[in-house]
Amino acid sequence: MSIRLITYLSIALLSTQAFAISDKIQTNSCQLQKDEVITVGCTYHCSRWVRWAIYRRARQMGYRVRIKNIFAKNSSPDISKLDAILIPGGADINPKYYTPHVEADLAQKIKDLDYLVNYNYEGRERDPFEHDLLKTYFNSESLSTTPVLGICRGMQMLAVSQKIPLIVDIKEELGFRNRYWAIDRIRAINPESVIQEQIRTKFWGVQYHHQAIRYDYFNKNRERWPHLEITAVSNGNTIPEALEFYDRPVLGVQFHPEWTFGSVRYGVFGWLLNRACNKKRIETNKARISQ
Repeated sequence: MSIRLITYLSIALLSTQAFAISDKIQTNSCQLQKDEVITVGCTYHCSRWVRWAIYRRARQMGYRVRIKNIFAKNSSPDISKLDAILIPGGADINPKYYTPHVEADLAQKIKDLDYLVNYNYEGRERDPFEHDLLKTYFNSESLSTTPVLGICRGMQMLAVSQKIPLIVDIKEELGFRNRYWAIDRIRAINPESVIQEQIRTKFWGVQYHHQAIRYDYFNKNRERWPHLEITAVSNGNTIPEALEFYDRPVLGVQFHPEWTFGSVRYGVFGWLLNRACNKKRIETNKARISQ
């Protein structure tokens, strides 16, 4: 039996009760007209698991959804026409995007660990595209109601876009095994967070990563980021599991909600779709007023 299959079976067993609960979670205070469709833009290929999770949650909430890949080489997509943006999991982020913003000693440490970074074609494509897209997003007031969900690498890219550095390799730096096909106990640390509101205080999540937000650095310098907060952690408070913004509907999760059944999956994707609906309602009302 493969590690992947064992992980899925374990999560299914852990989530038996969660299925019964999560079926009742609608998170759809926002309603759409019958002819309206929510457009979710994926910054790279969204896996069949992600697409399935979005479509399933949308059906439960009574929404129609269109998912499109917005990645493009050497060009910037018009994200103003999207109702939501999703940055999926994937390749490591090149440290050159965050080392220039940290102190010299940490920059050297990261450089010394460069051999542990998994450089590949996907990362070379995605790094400049997603970094530039987020720069455009955060600098545009007209996009302030567009929700963004970052999963695994997506959460890390959200952090890097705010000049927050990453742990290069969990095993090397924190001393325990990398989180490949792991099941971690996650704890929400802010009672007013999206994570606690949409899921619960403690839950299990499927992991597949060997890097993470550098939590000690964030805590030491948190005055630099008054507009965001880490709202969930795991592994003895060493790995950030959720990143939330105060000034925009932006949520990053280190775990994979598309592989985690029950209220975890429903809560995360339900949040994205509900906020996308709200964005659509705001724009529709503005259009009516302007007419």
